[in-house]
Amino acid sequence: MRKLLTGTLMAGVLVALPLAAGAQQLFDFTGQALISNYVGGSAGMFGEVFDPAPATTPIPLDFAHNQYTVVVLATIAGISPFSRSFSGGTITIYEDAGTAADYTNPATFSDGTAILLGNLKNFSQFLPPAGPGSVSGLVDWTGGSRLDDIAPGDQSDWAFLSGSSPDSGLLEPGYDEVWDGKVEPQEPIVADEASAFGSVKALFRN
Repeated sequence: MRKLLTGTLMAGVLVALPLAAGAQQLFDFTGQALISNYVGGSAGMFGEVFDPAPATTPIPLDFAHNQYTVVVLATIAGISPFSRSFSGGTITIYEDAGTAADYTNPATFSDGTAILLGNLKNFSQFLPPAGPGSVSGLVDWTGGSRLDDIAPGDQSDWAFLSGSSPDSGLLEPGYDEVWDGKVEPQEPIVADEASAFGSVKALFRN
């Protein structure tokens, strides 16, 4: 009887997986940026990833027991009156069940487990004469402990989209801008088949 029930539940979960993938999927973040004002200087954004409900994260995250942080690092490649371009950009999402992230110590944003690591391309910032700007680029995921949760065909060309503001009331001391944005696949993804099936089997080990 237990085997029959287990098989029925597994079938139901597997059928539900593609349906869940149809929901809007994104990593929602808010962070503080340090931006050099010269070509060749560094740029870095340190932020926290939040539960995007009613949307979902592209891979399951346990917000009840972990803090998720995001770190973006790049080099200033060009500056014009209304834009910045970046090169060598990377983005890393960390999972941490211990030390809470603290903006007075940027290292606390990267002291967890790197679950996703990606390269940023076509990475640039629009800087209007007045009002908030925007940051955009594309992410190719290349590493991290959870990379295999994303099927290989779904690991490239995710959209990185963020607002940016040097005048936000949320700006922390010592930082240059507030970034508020998201990273999302071009269309909803389905978890890697082997990884998804392994996760389902784990539900019935005991």
